[in-house]
Amino acid sequence: MKKTISFILAGVILFGCERAFFEDEPEDTYVSNFEVFWSEFDRNYSFFELKNIDWDSLYHVYRPLAELAVNDGQFFQVLAKLSLELKDGHVNVISPYGVSTYDFADGERPVGAQNAKSYLFNVKRAGNSIEYAEVLRQNVGYIHIKTFGGDIEDYEKIDDILEALKKEDGLIVDVRSNGGGSTTKSQTIASRFADKERLYLKVKYKNGPGHGDFTDWDERTVSPEGPSQYNKPVVVLTDKKTFSASEEFVLAMRLFPQVTIVGDTTGGGSGNPILRELPNGWVFRLSSWIAADPDNNTYEGIGLVPDILVTTVPQNSLDNTDYALLEALRVLDSQ
Repeated sequence: MKKTISFILAGVILFGCERAFFEDEPEDTYVSNFEVFWSEFDRNYSFFELKNIDWDSLYHVYRPLAELAVNDGQFFQVLAKLSLELKDGHVNVISPYGVSTYDFADGERPVGAQNAKSYLFNVKRAGNSIEYAEVLRQNVGYIHIKTFGGDIEDYEKIDDILEALKKEDGLIVDVRSNGGGSTTKSQTIASRFADKERLYLKVKYKNGPGHGDFTDWDERTVSPEGPSQYNKPVVVLTDKKTFSASEEFVLAMRLFPQVTIVGDTTGGGSGNPILRELPNGWVFRLSSWIAADPDNNTYEGIGLVPDILVTTVPQNSLDNTDYALLEALRVLDSQ
């Protein structure tokens, strides 16, 4: 079973997670596994107070269901339904019977960068994570960052990409449907657009058994890095699948004077997940900090509103127009 869990885990876990396991193996029953699951969230989950969640009342709802479970599949459904009560895209239960995943986009399926392809030419790849191109009939460069996971070498190519696009009058950076990854990688890209050191993110870690036990705010800054800075007009494209580390990228980019954010409100995932393991070998993730912008505004479950709102869900399946990209071109043309 644990080999199966390892295989599933490789396809689900985002970068930057912390792994921790129990030293003393509790009894492996459905009830004991439930108790471990509930207790780990009770001690370490960061959003109970922010989301006004009564975790104790949920215990009394779901523990009897764990007692009634007659097989592993039923028990997985108990934990999955309990985890979904948190409405947190960084909370998962990972088992041979499936992976519980909260739909933070609320059923919407934005097209992301799919429709951008017909507007581009001279498309090139920088590893598996980044594509860049020129926009047809426009003096505009385009960079599509598909993830902030993968190899750091992909992101260190940003200087070469910006050099290749330096003749353009402006730039579109597309992070639509970017589900996140590593803060280090998102900051590497953002630093090439920074005009000066700026505070862009504040986090406080869960550090005690009480639901309100946290560290003081830890401040994160982004500064100019690399051989040169890109100071021409920039538009960053977002949608409801822009999540986690890609939202941290947006938090940084929106501070720079040459940058405009266009698209849909982001997914609202700020939790910094850590890993825990149950006695039966199943693995689960839970959010371990609260993040906020420099003015202490949290965005968990809310998302980041763009400067110019463009809904990115197509009206019908035959509509291949990229309305957000067209709005980005209008913004760049006006500057």
